[in-house]
Amino acid sequence: MIDLAPNNPYSLELATPVLAAAGSLGYGVEVARQLGLGPRGAAHGLGALVTRTTTARARRGRPALVETPAGLLYLGAEQNPGMRAVRERFAPVWAGWELPVLVSVAAESPAELAELLADLDMVEGVAGVELPLAAHGVLAPAAAGPRIRGARDATPLPLGVKLPGHAPDLAELARAAVAAGADALALVDGLPAAAPAAHGLAHGLLGGPALRPLALRAVAEVVASVEAPVIGIGGVTGPADARAMLDAGATAVGLGSVLLADLRAAARVAAGLTAHKA
Repeated sequence: MIDLAPNNPYSLELATPVLAAAGSLGYGVEVARQLGLGPRGAAHGLGALVTRTTTARARRGRPALVETPAGLLYLGAEQNPGMRAVRERFAPVWAGWELPVLVSVAAESPAELAELLADLDMVEGVAGVELPLAAHGVLAPAAAGPRIRGARDATPLPLGVKLPGHAPDLAELARAAVAAGADALALVDGLPAAAPAAHGLAHGLLGGPALRPLALRAVAEVVASVEAPVIGIGGVTGPADARAMLDAGATAVGLGSVLLADLRAAARVAAGLTAHKA
């Protein structure tokens, strides 16, 4: 077992070191039947699932993706059904799974964030939460510390913090996050990018193979800077990519864009890691 929150009384144990990164499988319920997401360590290969980033109120619209030679460009704020749907529709389903589910959360203010996290406290089926700093517009340690500390004070659940790859000082940001109470760090988030569109340029966050060498370097830098579990994310598409992340010091790896193209990618990666270990 892999524990992503070794210092938290609510430990977060994973049967495999492979996670579905935020949003890659929605809320899990959409693909539960295809992947058999209930049993932990089953054929799906996942150790945990991180949900789509969720806000207090629902955000409507259709997710926009632009395919580029380097990967996928994610445009605009992610639509989501709001926190009430998480509590009332999804969490009861997760409660019947052995697969841990972490809810990714975003808020307009520290007060709203605290309220969101309080709403999740003791909700059966929620194994932990993830705080994506980019979604909160936080890149600097001075701003990240109070935001994470407020989240830590609002919930005893395992708290993961997702770091933006374009932060000016990633190592210092990681240290601030851990000092403020983060149980684990996930990195990197998508990088700001643009692609040609019908009316100028489409701006968004880039995910996919182009991030792989940048993410690998960032993971190694952060692992050397903090004593906390690190989840390596960015361009992982196969077992070799995942092994490189683990060799760089990551405790686990997150799959993002690859799951949009191949729902079975986690099983393939987990099986490859097991074969390598054997």
